[in-house]
Parts: sequence; C-alpha cells; structure tokens
Amino acid sequence: MDKERFEEIEKELQALQESVVQIREDLKGKREGFRFSDFIQEVMGATLLAFPFAANADIWELSKKISFLHVVLILILITAGLFFAIKYSNLGNFKVQQVAGFLPLRLITILSISLFVSALSLLVLGVYPSIVDNLGWFFKATVLITLFSVMGSFGLDAAK
Repeated sequence: MDKERFEEIEKELQALQESVVQIREDLKGKREGFRFSDFIQEVMGATLLAFPFAANADIWELSKKISFLHVVLILILITAGLFFAIKYSNLGNFKVQQVAGFLPLRLITILSISLFVSALSLLVLGVYPSIVDNLGWFFKATVLITLFSVMGSFGLDAAK
C-alpha cells in the first residue's frame, strides 16, 4: 500500500512539473511588442520627471557651465545604460524588438521621447529663451534634463 501511494504521489509530482514547464513556455510567448499604450506610458514617465527638473535653476546653471564634451559623455552614458537595462534585464512584460538587428526599439523610443519632452518642457515653462538664452545652452540643458526624464520614461514603461 505504501509503495502504491508513493508511486501515485510521484506521478502527480511529474504532472505538476510538466504543467509548470508548459505555463512558463506559454508566458514566454505572451510578451508583447511595442504598442501605442507603451508610447503613452513613455511620454507620461518622461513628462513626470522632465518638468520639475526643467523648472530647477540648478539645472540651468549646471548646464551653462558644463562643456560639450560632458554633454556627449552624458548622452553616451544614458544610451549605454538604457541599452544594457533593456537588453539584459529580465522584464517579463515586454519582449525586446530589434531595429537593424542589434538596436532595441525601446531604446530608440525612450531616448527620442525623453529628448523631445525635455526640450518641450524648457519651452513650455518659458525657460528658453527667457533664461536659457542661446541654442548651445538650450541643448546642454535639454541633455541634462533628459538624464532624468529617461528614468521616468523607462520606469513607467517597465512597471506596467
């Protein structure tokens, strides 16, 4: 009797393991590609962090004093950080779609949305051209604000 019960439990355990494997495979296939709702989430996340930083006088002063080399380095770090976060993080809610075989689509959308929203926030708040009064300074301020808006854009997109 004990041997029969043991074999029965063993068969049930085997069936459960097969069910878990099947569920994992089903979930892998259900990762969704980029949709319009993802775009809206990225815009909202970027907006949530861009506007407060665009209204900050410390950001204006820092962006006035940094060199264009610093701006390029910040852009490289933002892009590399996003690339590694998207490519190698195990976020189960979206699949990685590639552009040109190696560039994640979400990297392009998050970076471009964040840059656009950061520039727009400086314009909407009247910081440019009233305080930030030249294009070089405007570009540096936009990149500095993008450093933060990227976090909001990626964070809200990944949290869905």
